[in-house]
Amino acid sequence: MKKKIVIAGGHVTPAIALIDELTKDNTIDIVFVGRKSAAEYSLIHEKGIRFLPIAAGKRSWSTCTNIPVGCIQALVYCMREKPDLIVSFGGYVALPVAVAGWMFRIPVLTHEQTLDLGLANRIIARIAKRVCVTYRETLQQFPSGVVTGLPMRKELFEPPKKPAYNIDEKNYPLIYITGGSQGARSLNEKIAAAIPELTKSYTVIHQTGSATYKNATRYIVERYITVTKLSWILEHAVIVVGRSGANTTMECAVLGKVAILVPLPWSAGNEQLLLARWLSSRGSAEIIEQHVLDGRTLVRRIQKIREDYEALHKCAEIFSREIPRDGAKRLAREVRSLL
Repeated sequence: MKKKIVIAGGHVTPAIALIDELTKDNTIDIVFVGRKSAAEYSLIHEKGIRFLPIAAGKRSWSTCTNIPVGCIQALVYCMREKPDLIVSFGGYVALPVAVAGWMFRIPVLTHEQTLDLGLANRIIARIAKRVCVTYRETLQQFPSGVVTGLPMRKELFEPPKKPAYNIDEKNYPLIYITGGSQGARSLNEKIAAAIPELTKSYTVIHQTGSATYKNATRYIVERYITVTKLSWILEHAVIVVGRSGANTTMECAVLGKVAILVPLPWSAGNEQLLLARWLSSRGSAEIIEQHVLDGRTLVRRIQKIREDYEALHKCAEIFSREIPRDGAKRLAREVRSLL
């Protein structure tokens, strides 16, 4: 008989990497619990995975209403689905599901994507059968954790040979600017002033999220980038500029990219600054704090990086060899051992 897993949490990209690994055989049935209004709904739907919506609120007036509603939904889902295991990717979406599972004596596995366990995962870790972490440094907080690395989509390591964009890389090297899967409005606004100067010497691909910007000469705007296109971009970009979220930071590290990171100032527990410092300490990334970022500063930093590019790129390549690429397989192994 098939085993059933409920996956919940706000970090959908590593969840998809795990789903791809678990669905290689036909012995596991997966149900995803998440926010229907978020991008994760369409991404999970594309995978053919059943999606159960849950009410969740964060830093908004709706939080007080959504928390009890979400808890009731989590209890109902656990009673109805009767999963053999709950896999949590942390966050306020996963917390009620993990707690409901614990109440019904359903084993819980949780994975932490950042260096420092967030509040939700600190709570979930107390009731979980297994805690898996991305970074060895996190074991200082949770010594009994298992280091799996970050589950990453296999397509990132298999860039297409056919160009994803018609650009002149030889004369205008590629710079990739991203705010993460959701885009970053405040980052986009600060970077916009640098685009006219940058496109004199570079081609810029800018992933903007919901914000609307117009294409221009050597300036390509994408609201959302598929993983296939992303793998090609990361293969060819000389510099990556973006937030230091869990996925962007690890993608730069594992693929040996030179980066400029602008941590989100209000990230929970200052997690983005911690991740930016982690990568910067390896010599392959520079940090620009948001309050000092403007178009002129960005252009100057990029020029400086290009002057020292050979040394920075060498550091990035050396460090990339230390990063595990099989995080999805390692996490899937922990899942199967609990099943």
